[in-house]
Amino acid sequence: MFQWIGINQKVETQYLLQCQRAEELTSIFKDSGFDSCVLKGISFSQLYPHPARRQGGDIDLWVNGELKDVVEWLKKRCEVEHMVWHHVDAKFFDDVPTEIHYHPCWMYNPFYNHRLQKWFDEQAEVQMEVKEELGFGTPSVTFNAVYSLVHSFHHLIEEGLGLRHIVDYYYILKALPTEERPSVVNLLTKFGLLDLAKAIMWVLKEVCGMSDDYLICEPDEKEGRFLLDEIMRGGNFGHYRKDNRKRNTASRMFALMPHYPSEVLWVVPWKLWHRCWIALH
Repeated sequence: MFQWIGINQKVETQYLLQCQRAEELTSIFKDSGFDSCVLKGISFSQLYPHPARRQGGDIDLWVNGELKDVVEWLKKRCEVEHMVWHHVDAKFFDDVPTEIHYHPCWMYNPFYNHRLQKWFDEQAEVQMEVKEELGFGTPSVTFNAVYSLVHSFHHLIEEGLGLRHIVDYYYILKALPTEERPSVVNLLTKFGLLDLAKAIMWVLKEVCGMSDDYLICEPDEKEGRFLLDEIMRGGNFGHYRKDNRKRNTASRMFALMPHYPSEVLWVVPWKLWHRCWIALH
């Protein structure tokens, strides 16, 4: 029990530090003409009964600006450590790692990704209003109802999905206004995420005991059981996986293919294109 109390205290202390750094980071970008908001982590925490008790990681800041402009500014301001298509690792603080996003996330399927990025662009300005009580911006619940599922899908395909992602979605759905549910389902369908949504609805109902009143679509037991098995076998980033279905393996792709073919089939072409993109940037 004392171990648990100690861990809880560390989580709360880290949360307060992250909020402080997120506020500082928001001001730094604002002073240079860039609006921003915090994704995932402490953004999702605001929906929990006790925000400080959700274990966090780094700060993911979505900056409203062109990739070239953001990266050029970052290279003048701080140490840029790693750059990929949707974000760059930038060292602003010694005590909290930061990722600066010019795209919140992506889909491997180029057709779904085109729709998704267009939607992100349309949403950017409205999501970046700074909340006075926090000192930084967080996206709306409706935005997170879509974005969180995109992020979870990427984890499932690439690395491994954890129960934390499921619990995040539990609190997102608890806060999602009833009248917003049809538009969320419409967007998830548009981005090829409805099958995952149905699987997560089953997991939320069976594992988290979520009432049908909060589910946004009909649960799919078959897909839900497969998803839960993936979660329990590997966890977040697949850290606990002991079989041969680890990251970037053919066996993982073959296992996921029957469930999410439209995305899995594009993984290899996207990775080849991404290597070229990195080489050019």
